[in-house]
Formats: sequence, structure tokens, C-alpha cells
Amino acid sequence: MSDQYALCVLLNIKPEHEEEFARRVSENVTETRKDEGLITFNYHKVVEAPIWILYEIWESKKHSDTHRLKPNVQEFFAQAERILAREPEIYQLEPSD
Repeated sequence: MSDQYALCVLLNIKPEHEEEFARRVSENVTETRKDEGLITFNYHKVVEAPIWILYEIWESKKHSDTHRLKPNVQEFFAQAERILAREPEIYQLEPSD
């Protein structure tokens, strides 16, 4: 059995903060892709809607937890209440095979 840890997160952005969020996401992705234990880390914007989807897979939950404690990630989260229209929808994923 794999120890991989995978998440899908839906983020509803306040329309007036879409440009800022897109910039922050770009910076976050660039830094996160350097993290130990990362397998996949992608953000996608829903066409014609202020919604973003984050998809991430780590070698283990410990790697994901370590990532979330990094200062740049904490700063990203600190902006959430101001930028998000509502709480993120977070789904932990399991392998389908």
C-alpha cells in the first residue's frame, strides 16, 4: 500500500482579488515544486469563473505537513480570509486502483 498523500482543493476567489491570487499562486507553485517529497502540484483556473482547483500529491502526509509549515506557505494562507469568497473545499483523495 502506498503512503502517498493526495488532495484536491477548490478555492472560490473574490473577483476583485483574482489578479493578486493568480500572482500569488504562480509564486507558490514555483517554490512548492522545489519541496522534498512532492510528486505533483498543480493549480487550474475554472474557465469564466473565479474558482481555482489545487491538485497535489506527496510521497507522504509528513511531506505535505512540512510544506504547509514553510513561511511562504503560511504567508499565502494568512491572506485567505481577505482573498477567498468562502472557506476552501478540501478533499483527501485515495488511489482508484
